[in-house]
Amino acid sequence: VNLLTDWKAAQMACTRASATINGSTRRWQVPMQSWVKINVDAAIFGDTKTIGVGGVIRDEHGSFLRAMCKQMSGTWTPREAEALSLKEVLSWVKSFGFARCVIETDSKLLADAYNGTPGRSYFHSIVNDCVDLVKHFESVLVRFVHRSANEVAHLLARVSRSMSGLQEWE
Repeated sequence: VNLLTDWKAAQMACTRASATINGSTRRWQVPMQSWVKINVDAAIFGDTKTIGVGGVIRDEHGSFLRAMCKQMSGTWTPREAEALSLKEVLSWVKSFGFARCVIETDSKLLADAYNGTPGRSYFHSIVNDCVDLVKHFESVLVRFVHRSANEVAHLLARVSRSMSGLQEWE
């Protein structure tokens, strides 16, 4: 009986959480109480055959916690670059001990692939790596937002072009 009661409570919590995250957002909004929000983005620098990755973490009050950016070598498609940005930011965040994370990306393709059926492309193998990394957290929600709600991560990804190695702020 206790197991059934706990299961029903968990299903109700998931329903409420998914009801608040469905659709896309045009302005940045604070995460739910006791959650952190992580915005991620990628930028492609074709002339140097590199990509930039940016990520920023804010708490339930919208207060800045940490940010990072880094440049990575390679010729990547836009969807692979976005998936790599998620993978790199998840790898970076997992050591901080955040239990509940809302991750926002301005790549609808990435959010849909993460929340949908696995595929067989190289892009999907990066997404599968992200799914494996999420096992280090209690709860992770990945959702699409418009670029206007993801501006800080976008700027961090762009500024990585002039940085060497991983740059972090806290």
